[in-house]
Amino acid sequence: MKKALIGFLSFILFIVVSQQAFSIGRVYARYPNNANSPIFNLRIKTLNATVTIMDQMAVTHVDQLFANDNAARLEGFYVFKLPEGAQVNELYLWINGQRVPYVVKKKEDAIVQYNEIVQRLADPAILQELGNNVFKLQIFPFEPQNTRRIEIVYTQPMIYTKGSLQYTFPLDMKDYTSSPIEKVALTFDIRSHLKFSGIETSVDQFPTAAQVTKIDSSHYTVVYGAENVSFSKDFFIRAGIPKTIPAMQVLTFTDPKNLADKPFFLLWATTPDSLIGDTTKPRQVTFIADISSSMEGLRISQLKDVLNSFVDLLTEKDQFNIVVFSTGVVQFRNDLVPMSSALRDSAKIFINNLSALGLTNIEAALKKAFEFSYKDSLRTSLLFLTDGQPSWGETNSDSIVARVGRWNTKKLSLYTVGVGNDLDHTLLIKLAKQNFADYTRIYTEDSMYVKVKELYRKTILPPLKQLSMEFGTFDAFDVHPTPLPLLYAGDQLTLTGRFSKTGPFPVSLKGIVDGSPFSVGNSVTFEKTDTLTIAIARYWGAQKIKSLLALIESIGAAKELVDQVVDLSIKYSVLTPYTAFLVIEPTSTPGTSVGEEPAQLSEFALEQNFPNPFNPTTLIRYTIPRGQIFVTITIFDLLGRKVRTLVERIHTSGQHQIVWDGKDDAGKQMTSGMYLYRMQAGSVVKAKTMLLLK
Repeated sequence: MKKALIGFLSFILFIVVSQQAFSIGRVYARYPNNANSPIFNLRIKTLNATVTIMDQMAVTHVDQLFANDNAARLEGFYVFKLPEGAQVNELYLWINGQRVPYVVKKKEDAIVQYNEIVQRLADPAILQELGNNVFKLQIFPFEPQNTRRIEIVYTQPMIYTKGSLQYTFPLDMKDYTSSPIEKVALTFDIRSHLKFSGIETSVDQFPTAAQVTKIDSSHYTVVYGAENVSFSKDFFIRAGIPKTIPAMQVLTFTDPKNLADKPFFLLWATTPDSLIGDTTKPRQVTFIADISSSMEGLRISQLKDVLNSFVDLLTEKDQFNIVVFSTGVVQFRNDLVPMSSALRDSAKIFINNLSALGLTNIEAALKKAFEFSYKDSLRTSLLFLTDGQPSWGETNSDSIVARVGRWNTKKLSLYTVGVGNDLDHTLLIKLAKQNFADYTRIYTEDSMYVKVKELYRKTILPPLKQLSMEFGTFDAFDVHPTPLPLLYAGDQLTLTGRFSKTGPFPVSLKGIVDGSPFSVGNSVTFEKTDTLTIAIARYWGAQKIKSLLALIESIGAAKELVDQVVDLSIKYSVLTPYTAFLVIEPTSTPGTSVGEEPAQLSEFALEQNFPNPFNPTTLIRYTIPRGQIFVTITIFDLLGRKVRTLVERIHTSGQHQIVWDGKDDAGKQMTSGMYLYRMQAGSVVKAKTMLLLK
């Protein structure tokens, strides 16, 4: 059974990674509790999405109705990929007309609980992250000739690029299904502290397809809808921002339910559109291209397109060489050569005659590339294109990274490019990070022109290095990401952290560009406000978790690190490799049919604690009329801050009791005062107060 399940999940993963960067998703099903089940198709019946954009933070709420047109009760699998930087934060499953929320749990506990509920033929759902921003949602049951409704909320920061912000909603269906969606409705509310120069959409060529309404110069709404349609492209909105955008912008958030907690900030720092040395100095560039058998087909065509485009962009002031490899290594010339018209033609003949054959000897190719005569590390770039799968020579990724570090004595920038959809990018990320550059991924559906122009900007123009963000007297702490990434002319850095002081403070982004000092900044006002979205706090939580996961990858899964990831995941509702979102039917029992309405909800009881007042312990009794219900009992202080979670598990029917010892989750003794204790059992919530008196 385990082998069959792994095979099914591998099939689902293959389907996802063979798509473009992100898409509307795929929905499949199988017989429940049947390892030998065939795979059934499900379809998306309706899709409604509401997108709220404040400055550069987007919150997307997707409400989808899935249809089972088959004649059997099935377990559904919805696998989807979100844009880079997006983070799932909420999940809801509709059961018997009731919107049932998720709980965040350790992944292994959630999987066990989900499978137990499926065995009882009740209504659970579980959402897990599979890696690389791919998510899998399992839902049970999908009744024959019936539908299920699921809601997902995710957040993502929007990046400013030379005069515009762009948001993309995944609608491309051409690799997913030929079945049209009966109804699609997308609604956008777009606001900014800055004035927009205008709004454009991907359907502007059809004037009646999308309705763009200007509320004022800083506030627009957009509505897009269609019926019985199959989409072949994603829908995007581009918001124009004047080039006079301030160097620094900030959003802040203070949790109104926990006012004693330190507030959060989200800061954007924008670099000028041009920097010192952009076009005046010659460059040295070496292209290192994988032509092994794994690059056969579309990948080798993409690789040739990239190389030919780069050869066209180089000027006669530049020096270059080309290294290609499979089992062995071949170079265009013995060393770097100055570009000329004749060499450009020769290089194109060399590139166009390439064919994919052999194993993948990454180590030998990189060693050869670092042996050339490089003069100036500030104006030298190596561009390494591969599918990231070493299969000959040294095949251990960590060993390859270590050897490249020893060879790169001149501290040259090694830019890595992953070609294709189903590659392992771990090695390429490590190589770029260690060697003063970054990683780019080229998907099947990407525009080669756009990608090459972006790569050209990174490899030919000088980057901002040794970056630091200086806050002066502002007490920013727990700031992410660390270290700061490379930036180029017109780029924007997104930074998040915590603070306690309020008011205006000078903030500066400093670094080195082409050997010269660089600095940009202005006065930024940090306020304690709850008028903005909790998405800012969730984004901070996601970035802190990302830093912890990077540390885990580096030194191993130490228990204290994993526990910290799980705690942050639960607190900030961020899905991680160690947690899952679980939805449980509020009142399902082994003898209750799925469609049966729960009875006698008034029998749920939460009794007054005894003794009250108390010191040092008190007893809390409660009654659950039906079994197999997930119950939580939580202690709060009068400011609404959580003090202690006493109960968090599925209960059988009957009377239950729990003792509180007057301590918080960390084991600290609480002070005298009034406290609230709250029980939630499915959709039933009851609360009472008690007095700790010392």
